[in-house]
Amino acid sequence: MAVNPDLETAPRRRSPWRAARWLGIGLALLLAGCLVDSKNPIAPPGPDGIDPEILGTWGATGDDGPIFVHVFQPKDGVPGAVEVIAVGFEKDRSGSVDRYCGHLSRVQKHHFINLVGPVEDCAKIAGEPYFFVAYDISLDGVLTVNLMREETVKKAIESGKLAGEKDTTGAATAHITADSDAIRAFLLGDTGDLWERTLTLRRVKAPGQ
Repeated sequence: MAVNPDLETAPRRRSPWRAARWLGIGLALLLAGCLVDSKNPIAPPGPDGIDPEILGTWGATGDDGPIFVHVFQPKDGVPGAVEVIAVGFEKDRSGSVDRYCGHLSRVQKHHFINLVGPVEDCAKIAGEPYFFVAYDISLDGVLTVNLMREETVKKAIESGKLAGEKDTTGAATAHITADSDAIRAFLLGDTGDLWERTLTLRRVKAPGQ
């Protein structure tokens, strides 16, 4: 069965945090709740995370217009580093461009992007929180993007299974403070409710490819 690379979203609820839009593409892609963020990446940048298959241009059609996501390896970047440029178009012919910086990680056979943003300068992201994108690429060139479920992460923090911040009332937030080793262990313990499919895109090939 052919995969339809159309925009797929969770139920929408407006959030004051701009990064609650997946990659901040400027469309009405507002996720339920706030985007989960983390003080630390899944793993530091390194050659183990390199995945040439994610590099390139990906596209989909949303309710308001086409979306293009460009993933590339920055010049002189560390092994596994990526920059992500998201371009979204809207019905009134306006649009938006957002830039994200980060690096790739792999945990066993699972692929992830540790992203910071949206930002203007990738050289000025030290200390900024990450958000995690889990992804899978099919043999026919369809990219499936997944984001962490807020409620699953909050329950893990509440129970002490994962280190994270709590608010003034003692309730767990969606801010992970665990170190990278603990994050990887948490990912490996996923029972199927940690990730939520957010978007599917198809690889866009340049003429002649």
